[in-house]
Amino acid sequence: MFQRKFTLFNLNLTGLFVAVFAFSLAAQSDNDWKLKSEKNGVKVFYRKSSDIYELKLATSIKVPLSGIVRLFDEVANYPTWGYKVSEARLLKRVSPTEMYYYSKIDFPWPMSDRDLVLHTKLEQNAHNNAVTSTSVAVSGWVPEKKDVVRIKNANTKWTMIPGEGGWLYVEYYLYSDPGGSIPDWAINLALDVGPRETVKQMKVILKETTYQNTKLAHIKE
Repeated sequence: MFQRKFTLFNLNLTGLFVAVFAFSLAAQSDNDWKLKSEKNGVKVFYRKSSDIYELKLATSIKVPLSGIVRLFDEVANYPTWGYKVSEARLLKRVSPTEMYYYSKIDFPWPMSDRDLVLHTKLEQNAHNNAVTSTSVAVSGWVPEKKDVVRIKNANTKWTMIPGEGGWLYVEYYLYSDPGGSIPDWAINLALDVGPRETVKQMKVILKETTYQNTKLAHIKE
């Protein structure tokens, strides 16, 4: 079967391997993106850059900004909503808007699982209150494991823009080289099933009172 490298989904997350994963849509032409799927209020786009695929997801979620930021802050809970994220743990909390964390992604047999360490920074636009969470893969922090492939090249960005009626426009971008060869069937899952399943679980969790009523001092609603 023809094989090629593919960009994964993580977080902070999470593609087939969205959990887990540069970004400037203003500088990128929308004509470059191809619509992969549009189901249940979630649009998934992809494009090929060299021999690596990039992923972009767009949807709307009814939740306060503080609620979704809280979800991203709770690293240990990533496996509950990040598709195929089997392990996640906080390594260092630098500040309320900066952290380092470890994530492991369950790849289908016979492929080896992947893991990575991400440095995440949170920023809020003073004019429209849009929140961005950007993550970049970094080296060190956690020793590499014999049977797990370490992802060393990954960039992800979540953008949350407040709208009317308590809705957020949410966009996710991922560029990552998972290493090794990925079969076509796995690429198809990563471009379609993974992103939709991740957002589906996010939306379920974010309906909980805990997130709907969250107020964070460093986030302006």
